[in-house]
Amino acid sequence: MASISVPTRLPLIGGNKTAGQVTSDICAPLQRRAGGWWWLAFLAAVSVLLLGVAAVSYQLDVGIGTWGLNRTVGWAFDITNFVFWIGIGHAGTLISAILFLFRQKWRTSVNRSAEAMTLIAVMCAGIFPIIHMGRWWLFYWMIPYPNWRELWINFRSPLVWDFFAISTYLLISLVFWYVGLIPDLATLRDRVRPGWYRRFVGLFSLGWNGSHRTWRRYEVVYLLLAGLATPLVVSVHSIVSADFAAALLPGWHSTIFPPYFVTGAIFSGMAMVLTLMLVVRKVLHLEDYLTPRHIDAMAKLVLATSCLVGLSYAIEFFTAFYEGNPYETFTFANRAFGPLGWAFAVMVACNVLFPQLFWFQAVRRRLLLVFAISILVNVGMWMERFVIIVSSLERDFLPSSWTGYAPTLIELATLLGSFGLFFSCFLAFCRLLPVIAMAEVKGVVAAKPDHGAEATAPVVAWSPDHATTGGQARVHGDAPAHAGSGEGDPSAAPPIILASFAKEEELLEAVRAVQKRDWHIVDVYTPYPVHGLEQALGWRRSWLPAACLLGGATGASLALWFQFWASAQDWPINVGGRPWNSLPAFVPVAFESMVLLAGFGLVAAWLLRCGLYPGKKARTPLTGATDDRFVLAVRNPGEPHGLAQVRQLLQECHALMVEGQGEEGRRK
Repeated sequence: MASISVPTRLPLIGGNKTAGQVTSDICAPLQRRAGGWWWLAFLAAVSVLLLGVAAVSYQLDVGIGTWGLNRTVGWAFDITNFVFWIGIGHAGTLISAILFLFRQKWRTSVNRSAEAMTLIAVMCAGIFPIIHMGRWWLFYWMIPYPNWRELWINFRSPLVWDFFAISTYLLISLVFWYVGLIPDLATLRDRVRPGWYRRFVGLFSLGWNGSHRTWRRYEVVYLLLAGLATPLVVSVHSIVSADFAAALLPGWHSTIFPPYFVTGAIFSGMAMVLTLMLVVRKVLHLEDYLTPRHIDAMAKLVLATSCLVGLSYAIEFFTAFYEGNPYETFTFANRAFGPLGWAFAVMVACNVLFPQLFWFQAVRRRLLLVFAISILVNVGMWMERFVIIVSSLERDFLPSSWTGYAPTLIELATLLGSFGLFFSCFLAFCRLLPVIAMAEVKGVVAAKPDHGAEATAPVVAWSPDHATTGGQARVHGDAPAHAGSGEGDPSAAPPIILASFAKEEELLEAVRAVQKRDWHIVDVYTPYPVHGLEQALGWRRSWLPAACLLGGATGASLALWFQFWASAQDWPINVGGRPWNSLPAFVPVAFESMVLLAGFGLVAAWLLRCGLYPGKKARTPLTGATDDRFVLAVRNPGEPHGLAQVRQLLQECHALMVEGQGEEGRRK
């Protein structure tokens, strides 16, 4: 992934934006009324969703006999849709985690919507296994808990692995998405007008104020979550593929399925992200943030994964004919030329042939062509899952049991309903939350201050009553301090001095200058993490990685012990002649438990250490600290004329504004 390059002549962010302009542009769709096109799309999506709800309600009442299943084909539309939606959900983790680890800066404009797409897609996927159970009200039997039946679940079953993998993936993806969203919620909290929406973002912003103490721990948490999510995204679809690979059915029993399924999942997810990016780009007027460079990079990723998928198809056919197994040979010949040959042709054309057009830069620059190809890829990937599942089931070992399969209207309505759920949730997300990570984009673009304002920026002098009354300081120009301002009496001066800067370079210069004077820096407040501050401040490294390690070790140990105890001691059962203490069969659940407890333990330790919790009132020192200003808080040296020295030093470092604040006022 690190080798993916895009032409340098294409800008990463258009319009030469400042941090303040980034905030205004991304918040604009949230602060204006929804347009007619949004309402039309939302009503259409909700209508399709209601159609799916009606179909699911009917089949839950009547039974899965409403489907076109028969004695031979037991898995069809439901599991096809399940695997399809799980695959769609892989792109968000890829873009957010893997590309973050590879320091791909272009991901910052697409990761937020990709993460939201992941959560919604996993929700859509989770519906189909529950429906497939028939007795959906007993789905909780998959959870290992003490029960009146005195039975434990079979931890050696790939279906149980599925349950743990998908649950862990959903929870970790939700945590990863929410942690990245917190700084942007704080920006919205400090920007929007009072009302229900401000209370909403204020509740979930957890009292974030842009403090560098929180930012530096945030970066540790985000990096570790990305490291946990990277193997998780590989494990999820590998475990899903075990549902097929563990069977003895021709066409399924293959060791290539785990990498094959993972590659296909990333391929389909990337195509869906590309589709949504192009729509969001146009509808929300975000052309300056979703630039041709982003489209170019995404198209190259789709092309790369398309080549891998095509290679997997070729390896499957080569292996089937090379090994000389007549059942495998027939299955793959039937897949290409049998009753579902038309679906196989659509699959190959959409997944292998059409994406090859992305080799040409002229195609990658034509957004309508990119949009059309991305839709065709998703059609092809759905067809791939349908062909793999149904073609092997329709014609198995015994010709006497061969039969055809055709979906019913109930199944088609259920599929449409899942798309209605997906687009309804995504459209609601676009109206409630920023679709682009503002803080991350600000870290990519260089904030350019208003030089006119910088040249005439007033410096605040303090009146003697400022520290006691908490009133606003009086503004003077560059006039020298006088006796009445409290300069000669340290007790009359405010204990905290705040300086606002327009550029991170100026902030770093001020921090280094203050450190040389051995003045105490209370904290630094920035709209995005400023690299180099930790070294300039001389703060120690965080202990949060130890909390992550402890949580992961606890999760893996408890999961291994519990599986062994439940399967080999409390309720031993012979399943297919496998040993009760089958350690390899316990690895998937142990791995998912390790990732789950490591992620939750890490985030809980971070929130406790930083004092963040829902509904907490923010301690924002100055307006703009979560938007486009860099604020330095210095404790008053307390020596005669120390206040004037601090103010003069901050002026020399190009402070836009210097202000005093009482200790009590800083805590509010």
